[in-house]
Amino acid sequence: MAITGITFGGITPPSQTVQNKNTGQTKETGFGNGVMKCVRAGNQEVLLCSDALMSYASPQTGESVNIYRAENYSKENPIYVLKGLDASGNPFEQEVDAGKIDPNRCSFNELMVLNVETGHTSPGDYLHAVAARDKAGARSYFERMDYLSIAKQVMEDMKIIGSWDNYLSCGKWIDSILKYCSKSAS
Repeated sequence: MAITGITFGGITPPSQTVQNKNTGQTKETGFGNGVMKCVRAGNQEVLLCSDALMSYASPQTGESVNIYRAENYSKENPIYVLKGLDASGNPFEQEVDAGKIDPNRCSFNELMVLNVETGHTSPGDYLHAVAARDKAGARSYFERMDYLSIAKQVMEDMKIIGSWDNYLSCGKWIDSILKYCSKSAS
């Protein structure tokens, strides 16, 4: 399916092509069932898998990430597998132990693993993390930062502008991450 001909102020945006591809998930590979490939301007592809617990992509960098539970996942062993494309378009796979993530020094990907592990997968919770990433000026999903302190700054910004619903939900999101991390540390 191609999207073209829509103009904004006389500028025609680049066409996007979306293909659904069945990768035939097997128990051995554990990779995605329905892979959606999106080509954007500059011919950077991003992979967003419909069977992932969470998927996201950056139109700025071309990075894309899909989060899955590892086969040996349990509450006592909260291991996740991240698969996707890095900024150079190379496929990657990384294991992340949610119990060992420090939100004071983690990557955006690890923050998203904490979101999944704590049940914060709503668009609002994702946007809290995106706002923290934006405020931090992170250039990559893999760059480590003090996301907890930055999220608290985002929460304070919401308070200043009087966005009370967002302020309260951001506070609950931060508290949930802190509670999880303190349980994991003990």
